[in-house]
Amino acid sequence: MRLEIVQRVAAPRQVVWELLTTWERQPDWMVDARSIEVLTPQRRGEGVTLRCPTNLLGVTVQDVMRVTGWDAPRYLEVTHLGRIITGHGAFELEADGDDATVVTWWEEVDPPLGRVGEWGASTLVLPILRRIFGRSLANLAVMAEKDAAAA
Repeated sequence: MRLEIVQRVAAPRQVVWELLTTWERQPDWMVDARSIEVLTPQRRGEGVTLRCPTNLLGVTVQDVMRVTGWDAPRYLEVTHLGRIITGHGAFELEADGDDATVVTWWEEVDPPLGRVGEWGASTLVLPILRRIFGRSLANLAVMAEKDAAAA
C-alpha cells in the first residue's frame, strides 16, 4: 500500500531539513507520533535507529525505524522494522526558488493479514492516514516557516 502527500513550505530547504532531522521535534508536527527516542549514538546519516510510539487508529504501537537513505538536504528514507508497521517511507525535499520547498512524504507499508489486510488498509485505513499525514505536513510547514522567520 502506497501513500503520498505533497506540501509546499514557504521556507528554504535547509530549514525544513533541520526541522525534519531534529528527531525529538517530530512529535511537535507529526499528528500520530507520541515521542521519538534515538536508539543509536549516531544521530545523522544512514544507520540512525529511532523508536516512535505511534497512534495507529486509537492504539499505540511501537514504530521502530532505521534510516536507510540520507542525502542532506534532499532525501531521507527510513525502513520500518516493527512487528505491526513494516515497509519503508521517505521525505523528498525539492527547492522551489530560494525561499520555498516542496516536501513529498511517501510511505509504502505492508499491511498484515495478506489480501484481507491489504483490502482493509486500502479501503478503510488509507483515507484516514491521508488526512493524518496531510495535517502533519501542514504542521511541518507552519513550524518551518516560523523557524525561517526567526533565523
